[in-house]
Amino acid sequence: MKNLKGILLISFTMIITLVLWITAIPAQEIIPLDRVRQIVAGVALSGFCLNFLLSTRNRTIEKWFGGLDKMYIYHRYLAIASLVLLFVHIAISDQIKTSDQVNLRIILGGLSLFIFVVIAAITLFDKKINYGKWKKIHALMLIPYIIGLIHVLISATYALLDFSPPSIWFLLTSVIGIASAIYTLFFYERIQFKHKGTVTKVTHLNPSVLEWEIALDKPVSYKKGQFIFIKVFQEGIDVESHPFSISGGDGSRIILTTKNSGDFTKQLYDSLKADAKVEIDGPYGFFDFDQGNQNQLWIAGGIGITPFMSYLRENQLSHTVDFYYSYQGEAVSVYIPFLDEYQRQNKNFKAHFIDTSTMKMLDFEGYSLQENTSIYLCGPQKMMDHFIKFFKKNYKNVDLHYEAFKFR
Repeated sequence: MKNLKGILLISFTMIITLVLWITAIPAQEIIPLDRVRQIVAGVALSGFCLNFLLSTRNRTIEKWFGGLDKMYIYHRYLAIASLVLLFVHIAISDQIKTSDQVNLRIILGGLSLFIFVVIAAITLFDKKINYGKWKKIHALMLIPYIIGLIHVLISATYALLDFSPPSIWFLLTSVIGIASAIYTLFFYERIQFKHKGTVTKVTHLNPSVLEWEIALDKPVSYKKGQFIFIKVFQEGIDVESHPFSISGGDGSRIILTTKNSGDFTKQLYDSLKADAKVEIDGPYGFFDFDQGNQNQLWIAGGIGITPFMSYLRENQLSHTVDFYYSYQGEAVSVYIPFLDEYQRQNKNFKAHFIDTSTMKMLDFEGYSLQENTSIYLCGPQKMMDHFIKFFKKNYKNVDLHYEAFKFR
């Protein structure tokens, strides 16, 4: 299982937190319900600690999850689960008879939960907010997290500063959470964008797709199919970093192919010029065709063709590939002449073009999938979700690989 180490990281962190809080000895006698309330709060804070840790985009941790996109799925559900636990904590608190006097402990607890809810609602459910503003708002999670930690320190009936095992674990996870959040908020953009380059060529492939080539100051080592985060320094273009698959290149130069489908990509399509300066973080991802089986099924939707192009441009296939490319209208298709020529030159490669403006949607009902076939998917999220579910349901132990930039 490719994400086993990542699952173990989450599981062990939560189990250790749970065991230490359950076995901790309170400084004063408390009722069982109050004990449960504080255990729930401790587990919730550990969940937020892990969230901040995953947000650092650490390469080692990315490998543990089998890719950055997979890691962010866990990141998302950890945030939701931790927020639910905070509501459980509040609900239990309401059941415990306490003084009606409002004090600092109550104010801090309520304030922390309120800010968490507001930020979570915006970052999880507001689809109209642009990516740059979304990242800034998301980073503000550090504020309610710190408030929540202070709330726990002053309200817990456990000694959390006496260097007992529960205290050490609480302090360790708190420091990791705060340090990770500070790194992401203040240092990630400055430290991790180590590769610099210059846009050397800009080509409008069709009314919505742009291909741009970048010459790098020093070579980037990447595998065909991986992706990067890139910042573009040109007036009129948002300087926030965005993820894109590499669609070609040789390390000293890279090619990106982007579709005009959002605020940033529209700016690129309308305004990007040669000589624009860029900075790159990466590469990320494990979309590695060479690690797959001899027989492979490739499925691309729209601009999801880019990681496949990265491989085909630089390689003559030694394995057998059945490639399905789905797009909506010839005006938005890309690289079809290249793919046609490639299959004429390589007997191991068979391309199928599905224009959904004139043909029915791509499906694999009745498709004869050979044993030991590796499947590679890249495309719109709905298409990806559909085919992932289909292949997992219909083929036992299917070797399935996919990449999705769903980081919000």
